[in-house]
Amino acid sequence: MSDKNDHARMVGHIAETAAFPGVQLPPLYGGHTQLTTRIVFAISLLCCLALSLNLNAQTGGDVADQIKQLQRESRDAQMKNDASWAQQHLADGFVAGNSWGEWQTKADFIKDLQNKTNKWKSGNMSDLKVATFGPNVAVSHYTFTYDAELQGKHRARTVICSDSWVNDSGTWKTASTHCSLVKGE
Repeated sequence: MSDKNDHARMVGHIAETAAFPGVQLPPLYGGHTQLTTRIVFAISLLCCLALSLNLNAQTGGDVADQIKQLQRESRDAQMKNDASWAQQHLADGFVAGNSWGEWQTKADFIKDLQNKTNKWKSGNMSDLKVATFGPNVAVSHYTFTYDAELQGKHRARTVICSDSWVNDSGTWKTASTHCSLVKGE
């Protein structure tokens, strides 16, 4: 049966060659031309490039490390009521959504940091993860457990937070932060 199929393919190959003189068909039994080899190589190269770009976009490389460091600095500054850090690292248009259901503008947030009646007893950030979206946008996610006297009220709680970061002419700034209550008072 194989002989009949081989014979039919050969007859078809000869007929195609005769029907289109000057057209060079690839070899009948799996041979490769230089063009085929180049096409396969180019497709393979593009696939490898796409895979490496995708993996780099997911991990974020140095950007993720920078954001993690800035996130730690942000929490340290907050624990010390350091308004100067916030003034340098909050983007214009910054908005904070806190876990007791209030929104704060950049000015409100900085004013709150300057309020000397706010006292932090403890604060622990954990599970910090960063997702990058191109070279200029990143989002950090983390858990923050704290005990503090804020705006005249004692608050001891665990919150989950997301902070959006933007690269503003080479300087990473927080565009927004939002925390939601997990447990506590």
